[in-house]
Amino acid sequence: MAVKEMKSLDVTSFTVALTGVSTLLSLIVSIILVAAISAAVPNSFGTMVYLLPTIVFLTVICGIFLYFSAAYLYNVLSKRVGTIKFEIENDTILKISTKETALIVGFSATIITAVVYLAFSLILPLILSSFITILMYAAQEALATVAYQAMLLFSNPIYIAVGIVSTLIVTTVFTLLGCYFYNILGDSERGIKVKLSEEGEFTILDSIDTLSFGIAIAAICLILNIILALIMIISGYDIFTALAQALGSFVVAFIESIIIAVAYNFLAPKIGKIKAELI
Repeated sequence: MAVKEMKSLDVTSFTVALTGVSTLLSLIVSIILVAAISAAVPNSFGTMVYLLPTIVFLTVICGIFLYFSAAYLYNVLSKRVGTIKFEIENDTILKISTKETALIVGFSATIITAVVYLAFSLILPLILSSFITILMYAAQEALATVAYQAMLLFSNPIYIAVGIVSTLIVTTVFTLLGCYFYNILGDSERGIKVKLSEEGEFTILDSIDTLSFGIAIAAICLILNIILALIMIISGYDIFTALAQALGSFVVAFIESIIIAVAYNFLAPKIGKIKAELI
């Protein structure tokens, strides 16, 4: 068994690889969304097709910002709160350090959320106004109403403050729990299998085993959503609806994780693989 410490992330490869995966997924989702709305609303295809390049373009822009920020913040925060450590055996990640991972993810998410909120308070009204216009033209009043309510939500300073604080607490706690449950899976030989190679001072993520990745992520999501379901039930939420949502999250997370792993394995040899400095 080898214990690896992720000293730093290569910002460029991390950003390019994950932005590419996100863009491919957004293209698939956009096509499905446009087809579904066009089928439901007569004579709306010509209008809705304009949403496809818009969604893909926004995904690219958001992906570059989010993944660049995440990698950069990891390199900065890891020097202060500690680096993430992995236990790897036979190409299987058995354990992930819980405290360091939770703190880095929590602080990174909070900083990114604060920046996004500030930016959105300035540019989101313009974006949503254009989006609302397109939806109204396509006779999608319900979606236009949701977009308008989102615009009001993001412009409220109280919601902004609550959102930033909540992001820190919720992200840190759930990341801590997620790592803890993952380590239980690793002890049960259900960890994620990866193929790694060396290139100079960097370790390269060549590929991800799709099935082990899907099972691990889906299992963690199921457990976390069961916890949320119990909280919702205690708060008076319908027990069957809460449990159904938890089970639905397992299916969605499994399918989504499989698609992400397949997309990474397909795109990585073409646009670049994720590199990290492991010691």
